[in-house]
Formats: sequence, C-alpha cells, structure tokens
Amino acid sequence: MRVLFITQVVDRADNNLGAIHGWIEALASQVDQLHVLALNTGVVDLPSNVMVHSMGKNRGNGKLRQLKIFYSVAGRLALRRQIDVFFPHMVPRYAMLVAPLRALTGIPTVMWYAHNSGDIKLKAANLVVDRFVSASRDSFPLGTAKCQSVGMGVDTALFRPAPSSSVNLPRGKTRFLTMGRISPRKEVDTLISAADLVVNQWGLREVEFIAAGAPLAASDHEYYDRLKDRVAELHLGSFVRFTGGIPHSEAVHLLQDCEYFVNMHVEGGLGKAVLEAMSCGKPALVSTPSYYSQFPDYGKLFLFDPRDAVSLGQRIRSALELSDGERKQIGNDLRQWVVQEHDVRRQMARIVEVLHTTRGIQFAQS
Repeated sequence: MRVLFITQVVDRADNNLGAIHGWIEALASQVDQLHVLALNTGVVDLPSNVMVHSMGKNRGNGKLRQLKIFYSVAGRLALRRQIDVFFPHMVPRYAMLVAPLRALTGIPTVMWYAHNSGDIKLKAANLVVDRFVSASRDSFPLGTAKCQSVGMGVDTALFRPAPSSSVNLPRGKTRFLTMGRISPRKEVDTLISAADLVVNQWGLREVEFIAAGAPLAASDHEYYDRLKDRVAELHLGSFVRFTGGIPHSEAVHLLQDCEYFVNMHVEGGLGKAVLEAMSCGKPALVSTPSYYSQFPDYGKLFLFDPRDAVSLGQRIRSALELSDGERKQIGNDLRQWVVQEHDVRRQMARIVEVLHTTRGIQFAQS
C-alpha cells in the first residue's frame, strides 16, 4: 500500500498540530510507502519509508507557488502510479484539489475529518471523496453512510500516567488544567467564572487553574488580553495561571502533573486534548456526554452544562471531595478505555483496513 497523506503541518514541536507527526509514524509502520504533502514543515524525524514534501508556506511561498508545488508532487505521484490512495487530513480543500487527479487516474480518496461543523466546503468534498474516517459517530456531521469510526489516534505510549518511581513533592493544591488554543471558541472565560465562584464565593482556596496554550489570530489575542484583565479584576492571580504555547511533545508533563483536566469546548464530538488527558489517567470535566457514554456514573461526577460556570463550579467542588484513591481508580478506568478505543496504532490499523477496502473502488461508484 502506497499512500499520499496531505496535511497542514508536519512538525513534532508544533503547539497545535504536533500530534500529526506521531500519526505519520504509526501509519508508516503499516504501509509500504508514505508520501506526505504538507503546507508547512518543521522538526521532522520519520521512518525511511516516509517522504515529506513541503508547499513552503513557512518559507514565504505565496498561494500560487504553493498550488504549483501541490500539483507538481501530487500529479507526478498519481500519473506515474506511485500511490494507491489519496489521504487528505481535515481540510476539505485538499480533497477538492486532488479531485481532477482522482477523475483522471481512478485513484480513490479517503479523508480524515473530525469536527461537528458540516459547512459548504465539506459538502463539496463529499462529492469527490470515496470514504471518510473519523474519531467517532458524533465527530462527523454528514451521517455515517460514507464514514467509518476509527478512534481519535492518541499516542498512549507517550501520554501515560507518570511513572510510579517519579516523586512529586506535595503542593497542597489540587490542580485543574485546560489545554489548547486560546480563542473564544474554547470558552476559557467559563473556567475563570467558575474559578471566581470556587475561590471567592465558596472559599475553596486550595486549588490552582492552569490554561496552557497560546492565541493565534488577532481576535484570539484580544480575547487573551480580556481573560488576563478579568483574572486581575477578580483577584485570582494566585489561583489562575497562563503558560503560553506548549509544544505537543511537552504537553504530557503538564498532564501528568495535574489532578483533573477541564474542557469547556461545547461542540459535539471527541477531542484529542481530553483523550490525551484521560490517557494520562486524569478525569476530565467536560460538557460533551460522549466521553462518559461507557461510564454513566463517572458522567454524573464530571459532566457540566455547556457555557454554565455555576454547573462547572459545582463539578469542581465535587471533584475536590474525591479521595486520591477514588480519583486514581477513575483515571485508570478512563485510560484503559482510551487505550482500547483510541490508541494511534489501533487507529491506523483500522484506517489502513479502510484504505485497502477503498483501493479497488472506482470513483464512479462513490
């Protein structure tokens, strides 16, 4: 099996998409040859059967130059029959760009998409994609007719509980961590409002709230500034900490060093950051029921109402009442579920099975 994987970034140090490097490693172990065509590249350390091609956006290439490189690489591989399947990742535009090559050569397209937004671009891509793969049923918005659930793809060997030999001095505070891009969509302001309730109104002061991540767009930076101003206004400076951007490969240390993970994002479907936290044995406070569909009793403890600071504050207070033993048992159960359903090696085995199945399908049968 020879695959052309098309993605935005190949950089194991990238704050937002560093996990893709691990995906490529896992996929490479199960195919004969893997070509990767990326908009940007950075720190890369991949097996010998992986060839990385960059469109050079981070080198200053404009869109026309990027498009020329895209078709130079994808066209050469397809027309010379050096690949068996196109595998675009997340971006519907990539599926649309390979559509003429798919029509000309009959090489099928399998696309990864995991988001609950089904905009016009995805609907257009649906016309030229043979199969989709996604993390779960509720991670794909266009129904299940052309989509196979394969798990999220967490590196459970990296994201694991801290070794029992490591010794952390007691800090006296229970640490709640949220991680990801700082933007209005991530609802970090809900966590700050909940922290205000917990600390200032309920007087529970043996807590620490950490927001790990960085803003990207201009609107994100404005939001970030408002968050920091609000922390100061509420006199929460001793309880709320912003770390800035964290490379994906270093995120595991923050996860291992917290007691609970918190995710305020309200859109449906599973998210990588929550599953990585659970893989580290950390219970997660979330507003998406899918995470606890197999653990309804745990859901009663950790599910809060979307955008509801009071509901989140109540879950934080309940979490503080759990013993260390109870918390660790819950974390162990959640890790086992992630390993079974969302480990990246298991995920890639399922994806390769879909690639093999789709390989013989002619585009006219889509």
